[in-house]
Amino acid sequence: MHLKNNTMNRILIFLGLLLCTLASNAQNIQQVTGKVTDKIGPLAGVNILNKKRAGHGTMTDSEGNYSIRAAKGDILQFSFVGMETKEIVVDKTVINVLLSENTLLLDEVVAIGYGTSTKKDLTGAVASIKLEDSPSASLPTVNLLESLKGSLPGVDIGMTSSAGGDPSLNIRGQNSISASNTPLLVVDGIIGGSFSQLNPQDIATIDVLKDASSAAVYGSRAANGVIIVTTKRGKTDKPHLNLNAYYGIQSWTRKPKMMNGEKYNQFRKDQAIASGASGVDLGLEYILLPKEYEAYQAGSEIDWFDEVTQYAPTQNYQLSVSGANDKINYYVSANYLDQKGIIVGDKYNKASFLAKMDVNVFKWAKIGINLSGNIQDYSGMNASAYTATFISPWGFMNSTFAGHEDWLEVFPGGNTSWGNPLMDTHNIDDMDKRNNFDGKAYLEIRLPWIEGLSWRINGSYNLSQKKEGRFYHENYYVQTIKESEILNPSQFLKDANGYKKDTNGNSWLLNQILNYNHTFGEHRIDLTFMSERQRSHEDGVHATARDFSEAGTTVLGYNSLELGAADKRAIDTWKTQSSSLAYLGRINYVWRNRYHVSASFRRDGFSAFAEGHKYGNFKSAALAWTLSEEEFLQNSILSYLKLRLSYGENGNPSIKNYETFPKVGIGAYIFGTEYVKSQYQSSLANKTLGWEKTNAFNVGTDFGLFNDRLTGNIEYYNSNTTNLLVKRRLPSTSGYTSIFDNLGKVANWGLEIGLHSVNIETKDFQWNTSVSFWLNRNKIKSLYGIDSNKDGKEDDDIENSWFIGKSLGAVYDYTFDGIVQTDDIEYQEKYNMKPGDVKFKDLNEDGKIDAEDKSIIGYTKPNFTVNLKNTLTYKNFQLFFAIDWIAGGGKNNYYIQNNAVAFVPNTTGTSCNWLDKEYWTPETPSNTVPRVNYLQQNYKYGFYQSRAFVRLQDISLSYTFNPRILEKTHVFTDAKIFVSGKNLLTFTGWTGMDPETGQRIGGGNPSFKTVSFGLNVSF
Repeated sequence: MHLKNNTMNRILIFLGLLLCTLASNAQNIQQVTGKVTDKIGPLAGVNILNKKRAGHGTMTDSEGNYSIRAAKGDILQFSFVGMETKEIVVDKTVINVLLSENTLLLDEVVAIGYGTSTKKDLTGAVASIKLEDSPSASLPTVNLLESLKGSLPGVDIGMTSSAGGDPSLNIRGQNSISASNTPLLVVDGIIGGSFSQLNPQDIATIDVLKDASSAAVYGSRAANGVIIVTTKRGKTDKPHLNLNAYYGIQSWTRKPKMMNGEKYNQFRKDQAIASGASGVDLGLEYILLPKEYEAYQAGSEIDWFDEVTQYAPTQNYQLSVSGANDKINYYVSANYLDQKGIIVGDKYNKASFLAKMDVNVFKWAKIGINLSGNIQDYSGMNASAYTATFISPWGFMNSTFAGHEDWLEVFPGGNTSWGNPLMDTHNIDDMDKRNNFDGKAYLEIRLPWIEGLSWRINGSYNLSQKKEGRFYHENYYVQTIKESEILNPSQFLKDANGYKKDTNGNSWLLNQILNYNHTFGEHRIDLTFMSERQRSHEDGVHATARDFSEAGTTVLGYNSLELGAADKRAIDTWKTQSSSLAYLGRINYVWRNRYHVSASFRRDGFSAFAEGHKYGNFKSAALAWTLSEEEFLQNSILSYLKLRLSYGENGNPSIKNYETFPKVGIGAYIFGTEYVKSQYQSSLANKTLGWEKTNAFNVGTDFGLFNDRLTGNIEYYNSNTTNLLVKRRLPSTSGYTSIFDNLGKVANWGLEIGLHSVNIETKDFQWNTSVSFWLNRNKIKSLYGIDSNKDGKEDDDIENSWFIGKSLGAVYDYTFDGIVQTDDIEYQEKYNMKPGDVKFKDLNEDGKIDAEDKSIIGYTKPNFTVNLKNTLTYKNFQLFFAIDWIAGGGKNNYYIQNNAVAFVPNTTGTSCNWLDKEYWTPETPSNTVPRVNYLQQNYKYGFYQSRAFVRLQDISLSYTFNPRILEKTHVFTDAKIFVSGKNLLTFTGWTGMDPETGQRIGGGNPSFKTVSFGLNVSF
């Protein structure tokens, strides 16, 4: 009883003390009021949070006034879009706050090539994204380019349709007709590399030099723009360990709906009727092939898409450790990626590492080293999606011979034109392995006797290796379903063949940069001088062999080519090298933080061009005016405004080594009874071949409204590319077909708009939106300078669809006018057509349809592109989604492509399957699809479709754990989990595989949609 009383007394005493404490605190809490302003006036909607008391927050009213309960010593946080966040300790009941403009965004460092700048000092069109801080960082991506898709106006990034594939990439349209239009890649300040080699989780920032003045510092290589990638660095004093992992499942974005067995039977019956069959001849035993009919009777109906589709997981694991202090900064990561494509046999895996370190040796000297490497494996033969599309649904995938049930039926439908789509995966060995190593190092010295003067030397060395091999075993040539062949495939050893190819490359680059950056009074100057030299080397060996009859086996495949017949073995070797040299001078000048001038001059040399044409000069100049710094433009609506004007010249050296030399071919002939090898000149030399040059203007503006609640930029560019690198056709009397030459001119222009808005920003909820819009147009101004018919107009190149005064990507064909119907008697008689044929317009009205009735009916390039991104954050939850819209149509009929196999039922043969789609018959007179036996004998028309589409490109839901909860684990410092989807929904009228890749029915592997889940934790 005594113990119980003591316990009760203690509880009462504790409760009493607690009540006294609460009462004391309650007495200390008071109403704090005040007004929040900026340099112009009151600020409405400022978020005010009491950081010491969870759930205590408010916002300023339309006059900037606020009222909040707080105790002495509490910390009030004042935050507003476009303003610096301010924290104030409560020490009185009236607290007025003046917020200043947040210049951090404008002071963000941007890579501009051989140096850096701040956003506020940029004079050119440079688009930047801090990938590590963006919602895109949580999206599982195999290739870095997937993270950028839609984020940067004017940057077109396509889709992939195979495991480990590289998306297409284009900046500001197409400047060149036949030379490369691929942008230059710069990684951590060094030219070179591949996006497939980079690990997206290692990337900190990406800067895209879009206009010619910005890219001109890279001179001869920059005609197609420059992408500068900067990898992550250490941030915290203590070692920071991070694990990033995800697992996803991939499936078809769009699977064509083919006919099932029942509809296929009717399809074949309609084909027979159209060919004149009737009565008993329309029985299935007559209209189906024998093996098809056997499968039909056995109920063996096969969905071949299911047979060639595999479970397609993708998984990625990355572990990194980083840290930083005043002496050293380091970042080390290791990554493993494994991806299976949708089609059986399609697979890819990559292991990579990155290790970088910067050391401040002295106050005036710093050194750094950057090592990276990767091993990629693309090996394996894919099943044939093309064959799976059209093969008959009636068939036996495996052998019907007793005891050989595992043997694949070579021709499951009994038709020798359609092999089993899985045959290649069983009977062909394939190897494709790639290794790459990069080493970079630098020394930077800040010369102490002149403030702002520094000298830096950068060096890099790259090693690459590619091993390829393919072997076609004897089973591949079993071309019937005879049991004698299945039991004795060795009779086909004479046909077995293969090759093995090893390619080794290395390159080094060395540059020196002298920089002077100094501010004096209201003037700021940045001078850069650079010299650079690069050399590349490649050598390889390619061995082939055929006929393994004597050896009696091919079990080792491409690893035993020496077993092939002696007279059917060959070895080819090669060695190439190239070098380049460059000098650069650049000046950036700023006066009073509002007037900006930039200029650069670069001289480039490239060994592949002809003597006397190896060097080119490339210059640029740019002006910018920050109007928002002017006193006459200070107001509460416009928070930032800059106007920019630039001009630059760039080059394109996209030719192969030794293209200016005549080639020597190797041949053979019979002399008497002997086999004699010969050599001959196989191509002509062009001793005047030089640079393809692009000069371009850019006009742009950057702006911010309502304290940067709405920010954006608008760009207009106009460029001309001359001395195009094209293959000029030669007359047959020359003995040669073509020669590389500098000919022609292409004009290119476009408009880009980027907007970002902070729609809602409260204590617990934020909603941001980004919208990108861009369009591009180009025009061929001249080609070969030939006027063969002397009509005063330069000739077009119809064979390549190049037309003077028209855009690249022109579609030149007949004009579709529907399908000839039964009652179109006059048209049938006039043009010798039948009901169900395609109807074309007689453009020149000469009473016949021929090549003279062809015209430009559209273009393969898009009309314009729009990308919409939204990020919604509620407490610790974040929802991100992106919608992509690529538009076609317009008066010029943009974004169309040939898709004939989707409209001509008989294109691929009479015993093939076809789309589950209505075709023309007398009973169902379609006006879009011809009759089932229409073969286009006289008119090879493309049946073009629009590839326009709207797609849910990305969607991601993530949850970030509360740091206070993680602290209690004494293990984790940060943790996030997420689930995401890529390409989940697509809306389009395109009936091919995927509108974005332009794949037709059966046209290669399908594109992916992916659902993933993952986590990101730090220790």
